[in-house]
Amino acid sequence: MAEKKTKEGARIVTLNDLLFNVESRQNPRITNSEYSQIIVGNIYQDEFKGYLEVDLNYCSSRYELVPNSEIFPNIEQVLNDNGVQYSAQYSQINNARFYVDYRITDNRYAYQMKQSNGKDTIEPLLRVQHSYNGLTRYKICFGYYRLVCTNGLVIPVEEMKHFNLNIIGKHTDSIKHSFKKLDELLKFFVCNAITSKFELLGGSMVTNIDDRIKEVMNASGMIIIENPKNKPNVNNVNDIRSRIFNEAHLYNGQINDWLIFNGINQYLNDDNINIAAPEKRQEIDSLVLEYMLETVN
Repeated sequence: MAEKKTKEGARIVTLNDLLFNVESRQNPRITNSEYSQIIVGNIYQDEFKGYLEVDLNYCSSRYELVPNSEIFPNIEQVLNDNGVQYSAQYSQINNARFYVDYRITDNRYAYQMKQSNGKDTIEPLLRVQHSYNGLTRYKICFGYYRLVCTNGLVIPVEEMKHFNLNIIGKHTDSIKHSFKKLDELLKFFVCNAITSKFELLGGSMVTNIDDRIKEVMNASGMIIIENPKNKPNVNNVNDIRSRIFNEAHLYNGQINDWLIFNGINQYLNDDNINIAAPEKRQEIDSLVLEYMLETVN
């Protein structure tokens, strides 16, 4: 019997790991037009202690390859040129899908939740994704990083639309244009219209916590697992509730919708539980936030 292959999520790496040489080549085999080109990366392989060529994608001649070396260093140059202090976390899936979180650590941009009396601080977060296999389209989007749980938070969808906080590109010109737009948006970062939505959740007290958790999970398409026969100790509602109560002291022991949202957010982004691609997690996270804003008390 063949050994079952374990599926893995995004792996934390360094910037240099993302900047390997990559090129588009003519496929030497006779194929359909959509497979006429091969995206080939020259990637370091630990087991061989050296670099090997790896086929990362088979595509048509219309595919425009934009190497990571033309994206992430340019984004960091924009941040540096604006004098923005930041830290970066780089990750990738199978050397073909790439994600970078730029956490803006400048005190100028930090925001403190009012009900927490300065104990719950959030900072702007810049998320960038790209791929060589077409499964993840190039995108820059803004979010927030919550210091108390070290997790990234999404910005409400309406605000993303209103303030145009999503930068999406496909071709070389649109990707290069995104750097100029990023430079403009850096001046905007902390906006009262966005943080006021978080404050709205913070002011909404919850008495029946489990019911609210299940309601939000059902509305956002999350699967509720409560002690199934094959895994009697697995209960994700209990898991989320535990995360929520761990932070109740920030709000004088009271549970509000902000803590409910963050408990679900932490569960979604726990790599020990969830191996979904970052963009899938962000999609669900957006659904959670939008539903909670629509149904806030």
